Amino acid sequence: MLKMFKRQYLLLPLLSLWVAGSISCTQSGNVSSAASVAQATGASGTPTPAATASATPSTQPSNDLTQLFSKIWRVTEPSSAAPNSLYVFLPNGTLLQTSCVETYAIFPWTIDKAVPNVLKVDENGRPAYTAEILELNNTTLRLQQKLIPSNETREITLTAVEEEFVCPDLPK
Repeated sequence: MLKMFKRQYLLLPLLSLWVAGSISCTQSGNVSSAASVAQATGASGTPTPAATASATPSTQPSNDLTQLFSKIWRVTEPSSAAPNSLYVFLPNGTLLQTSCVETYAIFPWTIDKAVPNVLKVDENGRPAYTAEILELNNTTLRLQQKLIPSNETREITLTAVEEEFVCPDLPK
């Protein structure tokens, strides 16, 4: 039983890495550059593959979401987040959230057409929160999340995972 328990905790981060690696491998030089989020999204507000074109590093949010899709993001602030929480944004409008101590969750996300640097995330078919991109570059993603049910606002900072990572063993 303990062996199965440990295997479960290894599979979740590996699944996250595999998904991100698959995305990175499918992004090639023939993807055209996206001029804006409005052009890079379909009628539903879901990003299209054109949104994955290469970008110039910037600390200011831009209309190009390439860096958002090309990284696995680990929450570094607030410290109250589950240990080693990971976010993987896929260009097809899917968000994978997981951590070393929680099971994974998959949510749909869209871009707010009225405010192109705001992502809308749904849970169980209902709006859960919006996330305004405050900073996006090669190493940092800073979001201001507004939880819709409670109207609570919180800022989170995520750092790109640049090297191999394995969740630490849980205390016994």
